[in-house]
Amino acid sequence: MLRRLLVFVAALALLWVAAPALSAQAHGEPSHGGAPHSASHGGHGSEDYPPLLQTPDKDFFLRNFVHLLPHAMFGVGARGEEGLATFYNTNLFQLFAVVLILLVFALVKGSFDSRPSGFVRVFRGWCHWLRDELVYAVMGPEEGRKWAPFFMYLFFFIAFMNLLGLLPVIGVTATATFYVTGTLAVVTFLCMLLFGFKQQGVVGFFKNLLPHGLPIPLILLMAPIELIGLFIKPFALMVRLFANMLGGHMVVYAFIGMLFLFAKMVGGSAMLASMTAVPAVGMSVFIMIIEGFVALLQAYVFTYLSVIFIHQAMHPAH
Repeated sequence: MLRRLLVFVAALALLWVAAPALSAQAHGEPSHGGAPHSASHGGHGSEDYPPLLQTPDKDFFLRNFVHLLPHAMFGVGARGEEGLATFYNTNLFQLFAVVLILLVFALVKGSFDSRPSGFVRVFRGWCHWLRDELVYAVMGPEEGRKWAPFFMYLFFFIAFMNLLGLLPVIGVTATATFYVTGTLAVVTFLCMLLFGFKQQGVVGFFKNLLPHGLPIPLILLMAPIELIGLFIKPFALMVRLFANMLGGHMVVYAFIGMLFLFAKMVGGSAMLASMTAVPAVGMSVFIMIIEGFVALLQAYVFTYLSVIFIHQAMHPAH
């Protein structure tokens, strides 16, 4: 199955690269073979390449990659202003992730009365692993039982958003924008404060940020550091998830951009330019495979750190 997936992705990439040339031939546009020649356009000399080797303009990237950028789908005012009711493409893929969770775990819940399929057993195993090795390992069985549903939802919500972003052509990675990861980090931060206040009281929460018995000079030094650290924790959650998901996509785009760079460097030869697609597409496919692993890893890291931060807020070590 993996081999078929690689062939499919490679074929799509090659077709995408060849599309400008095919489109030009279909509309009867002249083809320029061989080496490039100088031509004057509006008084400025420039090199005229075959359609396959022409550097894409801004409109080309807007047509092909605008779905990857956070943009409003509807709910925009007559003058183009956006408001609280504006619906973005990232919101759509967040809804897709929620629908996937409902569909998958409806099957998981109903599997306890019958013999589950292999697909359902995989997700039941994930649930047991998240409960025992992630939540119970930090919070303990008694307290972790109350928190396990929340952290399971958090993990699968992030994981499905990450994986949906790997879909070719239409995929949008909602977690590649800091608006989404920032909101998730705020949820963790509010849980830290609210349940820390509930467990220790407001005064006790801030008092327990510092070790007991510190001399006054150290208290004056450590108090602002601990307060800043309280905000740095959710900020680190936001940046880590956002940067890792965006970074993988940027690497893929860089390899795709190498096609056009090499096309200029080889001097207008369509054959040589086509050959550069082989390593560029191969590396892009390799990075996409790595991104599949990173999508699950980052969901785990975000959830695991959220468990630790919330537990530490409720039960300070000192």
